[in-house]
This record gives sequence, structure tokens and C-alpha cells, in this order.
Amino acid sequence: MDFHGLPMNVCSLLLQSKAAEYEVLRTVLRTFGEIEGYSEGFLALLELSMKEAFVNAVSHGNKSREELFVEFAMRADFSGEQLILEAEISDSGSGFSPEQLPNPTLECFLLRTSGRGLYIIRSIAEIVGVEVSDGRSTLKLRYFPY
Repeated sequence: MDFHGLPMNVCSLLLQSKAAEYEVLRTVLRTFGEIEGYSEGFLALLELSMKEAFVNAVSHGNKSREELFVEFAMRADFSGEQLILEAEISDSGSGFSPEQLPNPTLECFLLRTSGRGLYIIRSIAEIVGVEVSDGRSTLKLRYFPY
């Protein structure tokens, strides 16, 4: 994870590629958010979007292979007068293009039981990009905590 120099409010984790590991991530998110003073509403949205990103990393990126890992990092920073939270989640996948994924709100997709994760993430965070290098795919997100 590269955050262009490490500010004081940084957190990173290496998690096993299994759904149960989300509880570890959730605990870290909640603790980090409470230390930073984020509102309960923002914390709930952060947890929801990170759960979607983590589940996507495990199931799509790592293809549910438990011997692989999911790497997570975040940092809180001030940009002028605005508080920003940047988060990255990496898996062993080949990456994807957010723009090429179908819109799950289209009538033909409404009854599907999957395919809404990135839509949920996008409604909560700004997707800064998806980077692929060295056999890793990294989803980069930006939040504006309140």
C-alpha cells in the first residue's frame, strides 16, 4: 500500500481470504473511526462499503481461495479544510473496470441476487481507481467523513 508518505493516522491489515475475517476488519474500522471521531452514521456506511469491498475481494478477486490474503489499508488526512479518509483493499485478482460493470438498477438486473456490491460502494465512497500490478488488484476509495 502506498499512501505517498505515512501520516500519523494510518492503519493496515493482512487478512485471510475468508468471509469470517470481515469481523476483524469491522472491529478495526470501528476502533479507527471512534478514535478519529467519526459519527455513528458515517461509521455504519463505512462498515457497509468495506464489507462489500472485502466480500468482492474474497469471492471475485481471490476466487474464495482461503490460502490467499486480502490486504487492507486506510489513512485519515486533512486536505485544506476537508477531512478525507482514503482506503485501499487488495486481492490476488486480475482487476476489473468499474465503468464496464452493468448497472444493477436496470430492469433486466433487478431480480438478480448478486451484482450490487460496487453499486453500494459507489453510493458511499468515491472510487479513485483500480490498479493492477505484481499479481495484485487494488481498489482505491476516498471517503469524506462526518
